[in-house]
Amino acid sequence: MASDGAVATPAKVTPKKANLLDPHSIKHLLDETVAEVVKGKGYVENTRLGNWKLLIGTAVIAIALLAQFYPKKFPQNREFLLGCIALYPLQ
Repeated sequence: MASDGAVATPAKVTPKKANLLDPHSIKHLLDETVAEVVKGKGYVENTRLGNWKLLIGTAVIAIALLAQFYPKKFPQNREFLLGCIALYPLQ
């Protein structure tokens, strides 16, 4: 009924609670609050960097698994292991 000049009150927002003795729950609460404020301003979350980190991590794990479970034993697979070691800095 805003037509009669009355000011509409916003809906009551329940305050978020965190265990003050648990730093992880405090950080989680702060992260959620900041994300809500930033998204409320119209910004869009960009996850490109996180996706690249996941892709690089997956590639490094694949190289490590190949090096670990290569069918030949050490003296025969020396060149393969050196190749895997050389690939680590490139990731």
